[in-house]
Amino acid sequence: MPIPQSKAWLVDGFCRFTTRMVRKNFTCLGVQFEQDQGSVIAQDRSLVFYVNHVGWWDPIVAMLLRKRYYSNHIFYAPIDSKALEAYGVFRKMGFYGLELESYAGASEFLKTSREILKDPRSSIWITPEGDFADCREHDRPFMPGLAHLAASSPDTAFVPLALEYPFWEEAKPMIAARFGKPMCFPKGTSKSECAQYVFESLRTTQKKLARSVMRREFSEFEFLLPPRAQRQSWYDTLRASKAWFKGRAFDPSHGSVTRRKGRSEPPGAE
Repeated sequence: MPIPQSKAWLVDGFCRFTTRMVRKNFTCLGVQFEQDQGSVIAQDRSLVFYVNHVGWWDPIVAMLLRKRYYSNHIFYAPIDSKALEAYGVFRKMGFYGLELESYAGASEFLKTSREILKDPRSSIWITPEGDFADCREHDRPFMPGLAHLAASSPDTAFVPLALEYPFWEEAKPMIAARFGKPMCFPKGTSKSECAQYVFESLRTTQKKLARSVMRREFSEFEFLLPPRAQRQSWYDTLRASKAWFKGRAFDPSHGSVTRRKGRSEPPGAE
């Protein structure tokens, strides 16, 4: 079975373009990791990241996370076949058609994914919920494809990834992401065992991220895109004028936490 194309130069170019999009629409992109997250991933093996499906931005965020933290792994992601037909350029960026409404479509997904994962440099980013779901909706069952894939891929590490897009102190939201504990499923692990683990591990990762988001502590994140306040229309124009009349520099931050964090950006931040 032919493996989908994933041209590195095209994926990286798309990431450069979407980084500007993300910066325009969000205040920052903060990331968290489990303490022992790197122990399995450090080994030379293929990866599957399973992600809760919050909204339209999810694939873009996944691509930026892969580029920053897992750039030695090739990007692949299943996508609805109709969407792939509409945006053909995605075929050269690691996306491949998904038709889970039929048995043949599900079988095709598993065959293609297993073929991809034979290469230890590969990574598949998948949303097992299927449709969009609120990040606090933890009861929705997963589609069965992920468990089938886990039960038949003993040399692959499976990693939960939780996403949220919360509003804090600024007019635009932030992106909050948390990588959970990776797991390899030994040969002979049943599909039901795999299904239970992937479901519970992603929901646990979501709950840990939610508690952190509710605490509103920037210090609990490292930043792929650091906090940066942006001027908001006439309101900040008045604030800037007031600062100018008083001979002070204008800081567009609307909260003390953003103001502190926005002053120091980590090395290499875009």
